[in-house]
Amino acid sequence: MKVLILSASTGNGHMSAAYAVEQELTARGHVARTVDVLDHTGRGFRAWYRGGYETLVKRAPKVWGHLYQTSDRKLFNYWVQSRLDVTFVARMRRYFISERPDWALCTHSLPQPALARWRRRHRFKLGVVVTDLYPQLMWLRGDPDWFFVPGEWSKEILTERLPRSSGRTSVTGIPVASQFCTSASKFEARKKLGLDEKLPTILVTSGGIGGGPIESVVRALHGLPESQVVVVCGRSEPAKNAALRAAKEAGRVKFSVKGQVTPDEMALTMHAADAIVAKPGGITTFEAMAVGLPFVVFDPFLIPGQEEKNAEFLAESGIGRRCKTPKELLKTLAHLIDHPSELEAMSERALAHAKPMAAKMIVDKMEELSRRR
Repeated sequence: MKVLILSASTGNGHMSAAYAVEQELTARGHVARTVDVLDHTGRGFRAWYRGGYETLVKRAPKVWGHLYQTSDRKLFNYWVQSRLDVTFVARMRRYFISERPDWALCTHSLPQPALARWRRRHRFKLGVVVTDLYPQLMWLRGDPDWFFVPGEWSKEILTERLPRSSGRTSVTGIPVASQFCTSASKFEARKKLGLDEKLPTILVTSGGIGGGPIESVVRALHGLPESQVVVVCGRSEPAKNAALRAAKEAGRVKFSVKGQVTPDEMALTMHAADAIVAKPGGITTFEAMAVGLPFVVFDPFLIPGQEEKNAEFLAESGIGRRCKTPKELLKTLAHLIDHPSELEAMSERALAHAKPMAAKMIVDKMEELSRRR
């Protein structure tokens, strides 16, 4: 079975999901390749899709939220974006057809409209891995052979929106790298990272693009009980520099500030932590659940639209808490540190909702469907 896994490098999550599935496919002897669709589009479109997204998320999150909401209905924004996707992804057609894949598996919705057109003349199966709990309308394009969704709630919403999908949807969770799915000693992980093995440990991250008021969070956490905080700032040098400045003034709290880290280091840091403060991206949410890590959503980090439903899920399932201000964040974390039994209960609920075998389940279904005529 030959599979092209199509994604887009807007943030880190979509590509991470793609690599997790590629890892499983390759381990079984299939030919699999992850392709960043944006690498096959024009320079202007690529700059808008990557840079425009990051700029809006950082500087005008409400505008991004508006675009997300209005494109969730078949109105002007939906049709304009779909037309742009078809037009600019068309440049990839020659490469795609030359590869002659048995499957095109999307972990980003960008290529779906173009793939639907290419299927009129070329035979291949189309799978879609929805990487958010809420299946926004963009994910429904292209008439896929199979949908892979994060949870039962996601499947229910998808069926309501696209009734004919009910017989071709699997609840698999969102695929995460194998490093997050292995059991690891919290103390051994801290030792490998050079952290104090006994201190309560908090992981703070605002995602790969390093958006959000990271400096105000670091300053607020000076007031925690004796503990240590690992701050991961992604690829944003300004965010890292701001966090470093704020961390220098700390008293009894030990801070470790890092920029972009490898998946291995992020997995090890999650295993070392007692709780994570982050925005609830689909991948981050499922990585944390696979580790059994309690999740504290800091709303100013949150991307309006796709991450709001993820935040609601974490709070309603008892896996996480939501905080709107640095003061509220400090109060919540201090309470959790002083009440380890609550952290333990949150961790158990996270593990109960985790789906660490998502990549395996996706590949199982793909193999099954490939055996059918």
